Amino acid sequence: MAQGSQSRSLREALAVYVDPRMAAILGMGFASGLPLLLTTATLSYWLAKVGVDKTTIGIFALVGLPYSLKFAWAPAIDRLSIPFLTARLGRRRGWALATQAGLAAAILLLGQTDPAQAPLATAVCALLVAFLSASQDVAIDAYRIEILREHEQGAGAAVTQMGYRIGLLAAGAGAIAVSDYVPWTTVFAGLAALLGVGMLTVLLASEPPAPPPLPASPPLGPGSGLVHAFLDPLRDFATHPRWGVILAFAVLYKFGDAVSGVMANPFFVEIGFSGVEIASVTKVLGIVATLAGVLVGGVVVARLGIFRALLAGGLLQAGTNLLYS
Repeated sequence: MAQGSQSRSLREALAVYVDPRMAAILGMGFASGLPLLLTTATLSYWLAKVGVDKTTIGIFALVGLPYSLKFAWAPAIDRLSIPFLTARLGRRRGWALATQAGLAAAILLLGQTDPAQAPLATAVCALLVAFLSASQDVAIDAYRIEILREHEQGAGAAVTQMGYRIGLLAAGAGAIAVSDYVPWTTVFAGLAALLGVGMLTVLLASEPPAPPPLPASPPLGPGSGLVHAFLDPLRDFATHPRWGVILAFAVLYKFGDAVSGVMANPFFVEIGFSGVEIASVTKVLGIVATLAGVLVGGVVVARLGIFRALLAGGLLQAGTNLLYS
């Protein structure tokens, strides 16, 4: 009987992956992963290929700031409605579709710029892509959390990561390899078209039930709801012991890795690798290594605990960056 119960539990655990909601989460994960490498590794590769100097390429790393700062406008996405779209699709799908449509337009616009002659225009377009992408992430994450029950969240996160990695492959390995054969305007047009996968997913998906209203806070005058939405999490964070140290850790732990990641493709271009070679090794095998690292990291945390695992990870991260020297 125990064996039959275990088999039934396994079937129930696997059954969640064939739920139609997971197909929606997969498509949204793809749309979420697509713009990320576009504004980091793929963008730096493009800049290097057209002759932009390395200092400027390094400064372009700043266009990724919206991903770190999206907490600042997430409360607005959580509470504000979009005319027409919210009434037709609901708040989560309305915001997701609006950001995806804006992303497609921004990616097309980015492909029309000339970074060698007008790097500022390219930077503004790339920053717009990153802002819309980060905003899309807020809407998609909220959708996944609200559409799934608590015991389904782990499977939902796994499916999201699967779609996310496929999007990374398309915008990373796909875009870099194809750029050896077609103009960059065509590459960006193709990436904009791929966002149609996410838009179609949003249109076909069902809207999650509306979350319960938040507890009332003391009034602060006009717009107090949004003010509380911005300030209350910051006040709560500031009550934690050594919150300044925690904030510094969050900002600096991956800082060196992030900067070196932006400069890696220009380095590969300078030493003579082709787009297909870079795509094959750093993107395809790189994503395989990342997935393997996720599995190993989970084991290491379980064996060593979070603090020692983070310490070991930080040292290994610094060491792998030094290997490039």
